[in-house]
Amino acid sequence: MKTIGLPLYPTIPATDEAPILQKVCQKYTGNVMIRIRDIELDPRKQPGIAELSNHGGEFMQIVAEGPDEGGLAAAIHQQLAKDKYCY
Repeated sequence: MKTIGLPLYPTIPATDEAPILQKVCQKYTGNVMIRIRDIELDPRKQPGIAELSNHGGEFMQIVAEGPDEGGLAAAIHQQLAKDKYCY
């Protein structure tokens, strides 16, 4: 299991990340969840990722498991950082 923890920006853009994160997840065989407090968001599902914009300024964890967990967690982090969701 690979976990990356990082803070979200206080103000999150209104970009719809669901299609982009779904495409990123398709390249990997592992599973990934984004955790914010007691909430788990699945980047493969559109309704879950839409909820990410409600948590600006909070701490998030990207938790990946599987044979390519390191690459998957890093790819999700890179995409969110690129789109100004997190540091």
